[in-house]
Amino acid sequence: MLFFKILAALPFWMLYRISDFAYFLLFRVIKYRKKVVLENLRNSFPEKSEKEINEIAKGFYHHLADVFIEFFKGLSISAEEVTQRVQVNNIEVVKKYLDNNIPIIFVGGHQGNWEWAIHSVSLNGVDLDVVYQKLSSPFFDNLTYQIRNRFGAFLIERKDTIKVTIERKDKVRAICLAADQIPSHLKSAYWTNFLNQDSAFFTGPERIARKFDYPVIFMEFVRKKRGYYDMNLSEIASPPYENLSPNEILERFVQTLDASIKQNPSSYLWSHRRWKHKRSVSEEA
Repeated sequence: MLFFKILAALPFWMLYRISDFAYFLLFRVIKYRKKVVLENLRNSFPEKSEKEINEIAKGFYHHLADVFIEFFKGLSISAEEVTQRVQVNNIEVVKKYLDNNIPIIFVGGHQGNWEWAIHSVSLNGVDLDVVYQKLSSPFFDNLTYQIRNRFGAFLIERKDTIKVTIERKDKVRAICLAADQIPSHLKSAYWTNFLNQDSAFFTGPERIARKFDYPVIFMEFVRKKRGYYDMNLSEIASPPYENLSPNEILERFVQTLDASIKQNPSSYLWSHRRWKHKRSVSEEA
C-alpha cells in the first residue's frame, strides 16, 4: 500500500511521464490484449480502414495508461482538483428529482475515467450508491474500495444490488451502474445490437427502475484533453413505466451509449472481452 500512496503523491506531470512509459510497454512491448482490442474495433467499425482502426487502438492505449495512473491518483487527489478536472454538465436533471426526494439511477459505460466520475458526482452534493464487482485479489479489492469511497460514495457488491436497494429504498440518493458489463447469467440477459454486434446486457437497471419507479439518467464521460473530462448528464427514462415496452429502458441506454462511443471511440474500454459469448439457439427463439 505504501508504494501506491507514494505513487499517488506524485504531481500530475510526473505521473503522465510514467503513463507515457506504460503506454509504450502496453502497446509496443507487451502488446496487452492487442488481438482483442483490434478484433473489437474491426467488428465495431466495419466501415473504417485498417489505418483508422490502428489509430483508434493507439489512442486507446494512451488513454488506458492515463486512466490507470489517474485511478491511483485517486488516493490523494483533492476535492478541488477533481472539480477543476471534471466539468459536470446538466446537473439540474439530477437535482430536480433529488430535491423532491426522488432517488435516481445513473447508467453509463466504461468511457473516459469512470473512477473520477464517482468522485465528481459525490462532490456535486449527490449521495451515491455505487454497484461494483468485487475483485478476486483482496489487496486490490480493498485498495479500489478505499479510492471509490474517498468522497462519501456507498459501495454495493453487485450480487447484493437488489437486497441493499430494498434496504435503502427510503434514502434519497443516486444508484450508479456501469451497465455495459457482461451479465453473469446469460440466460436472463437482454440481447440487442450494440456497436454492430449481437450483445448481451444485464437487466439490473431496467428491473430496479421499474420496481422502485426511479428515473434513469445517462452519464456520459468524455475526455477533453489529458487529465480533463466532461460529464454530460441526460434523462433517458422516467416513470410511469406502464406504457414502455419490455426492455425499452435498456434499449434507450444501449443506443445512447453506442452513439456516444462512436463520437469518442478511443476512450472506451476496448480491451474488455465483451463479445466472448454468443447467443444460444434457445435465447434467439
